[in-house]
Amino acid sequence: MCSNDSPSVKPDGTTDAAELAAAYEEFLLDIEEQPLPEYRTDEMRVRIEEVRATLATEGVASAGQLQQLLRTVTEALADVRAAQVVSVPEERDLSQAVPGATGVGAAYEVTETEQATATNVLLDLLFTVVETPTREDRHWADGEQRQPGDDQPQRDDDSEASTADDANDADDADDANDANDANDSGTNSFAVEGYAGPE
Repeated sequence: MCSNDSPSVKPDGTTDAAELAAAYEEFLLDIEEQPLPEYRTDEMRVRIEEVRATLATEGVASAGQLQQLLRTVTEALADVRAAQVVSVPEERDLSQAVPGATGVGAAYEVTETEQATATNVLLDLLFTVVETPTREDRHWADGEQRQPGDDQPQRDDDSEASTADDANDADDADDANDANDANDSGTNSFAVEGYAGPE
């Protein structure tokens, strides 16, 4: 699959499921053509098929499937970059190849062209995995993702705060009036009680 052939993106930001499923079908063929260690090819084939099948039936993939495929592709890229680059691989046995090993019969050898081609295919697959929508993406696109309390009316904090302040001011005013009344009453009482009359 060419790096410029990216599945189309729909207006809601998600990628068309049918085109993605077809793209994964092509990747199954592309991966088989790459000189990857056999165990890595087998694992990637399983992961790609899982995502492709889910896309074909549900229109989306699960986040867990994509994470597993992303991990496998990333590890395959590391294998290719760790391979010994040779002009001509001698008696290469991919069923026994171990990236990073130097022993005879175990070394993972590729040509420079093979390394570049495999890297491009794996990077294209990596980008496709990132573009693949999950169930959560579809919920957001359909406006179905709701948070607890979304059905509750929005609280007007400023209005409540203003009402509380008004109530406090009213209470303070009542307390002040009560205090003034008490002072007036006390003053009058003292004036009468303190007056003994003319000598």
